[in-house]
Amino acid sequence: MFSPGIARLVIELAGPLEIVTARNSATGLTLTLRRIGDADFAAAVARGRRPLPVVSGGPPSAAARTNVPSPAAPTAPVFELPQDMFQTRGTPPATVAPVAAPPATTTPATPAPQPIQPPPARTTNATADIPLAIPPQPASPQRRTGGVRPRNGSRPLVVIDAGHGGKDVGAISVNGGYEKDVTLAIARATAAALRRRGKVDVRLTRDDDRFIPLGGRVKIAQLARADLFVSIHADSAPNSQARGASVYTLSSVASDAVAARLAARENKADIIGGVNLGVEAPDVGDIMIDLSRRATGNVSVAFAETLQDELSDRIKFRGEFHHFAGFLVLKAPDVPSVLLETGYVTNTDDAALLFSAAGRKRVAAGVARAIERHLLGN
Repeated sequence: MFSPGIARLVIELAGPLEIVTARNSATGLTLTLRRIGDADFAAAVARGRRPLPVVSGGPPSAAARTNVPSPAAPTAPVFELPQDMFQTRGTPPATVAPVAAPPATTTPATPAPQPIQPPPARTTNATADIPLAIPPQPASPQRRTGGVRPRNGSRPLVVIDAGHGGKDVGAISVNGGYEKDVTLAIARATAAALRRRGKVDVRLTRDDDRFIPLGGRVKIAQLARADLFVSIHADSAPNSQARGASVYTLSSVASDAVAARLAARENKADIIGGVNLGVEAPDVGDIMIDLSRRATGNVSVAFAETLQDELSDRIKFRGEFHHFAGFLVLKAPDVPSVLLETGYVTNTDDAALLFSAAGRKRVAAGVARAIERHLLGN
């Protein structure tokens, strides 16, 4: 775990690179990268980590450029991080220190490797040919709440997740009904309402009675470059008097004992499906220290409040409506995510609402309106 105030940035690349310069300015931090061969990369690994000098101010001066090795490719890839997402602490030096060459060897020099070619489907711009595992994040959470990032000019996209499914039936109601059927019906109704108005694109994690691992649900949202992920559930309790909806966002520490028990129960869904959580977990194991998680966390909380505002006159909420817990299905680092517990199927009144077409339509209308408000900024 990193110390407070320290952020970790991980860039997954298609080939070996080294950081040539880091430039800190009023608008953010710019990293210039250089392609290197396997031999140079092995030498750099052998040298180990070393401090990276940072230049302050605007474009590099001619003097600074003379200290930078000529790139192996015609142009060097550049990553720019907005200032409000990443900030270098302290006063940086005025010039770039020379990058040391690999130690001399007695073996014959090998020809310089050919530059790594960009994937055909991406772009001919050499500064953008290094594929990232996760799409770049917006400059600040506020940009995601009032008009989200465009995906090739398309409408914003929400992924709606119908909880449970297949052999994982979820909670069982007082009359023997299954949570998996309620969640699918509400997800479908919400998607239908959004598609009728045509302002937001919608994708369902499942549109039938099938089992999907929790990690698979997260991946669906990530691969689709979703602007929002909403997971629909229904609760249960030994006490039949317990009732009311709740909204959950991700936290490594549960806000209360009820939230902790609920997260533990929901996270066991993969065990029911025979999935090894030890295999699924590494993708999201360090999520709470991920830079993208910080950027999306506040957006998730903002949507939770919008969701409660739209649903409060449609369904009953349980006391303090917003809770925090470590739900695996909320751990996409690059997608704001919320889990909605629509009520208790073990309560007669809540079950009557959730197992009726009119009740589910009322819930879906509120969820759809909240999604539009959040993604369209109105």
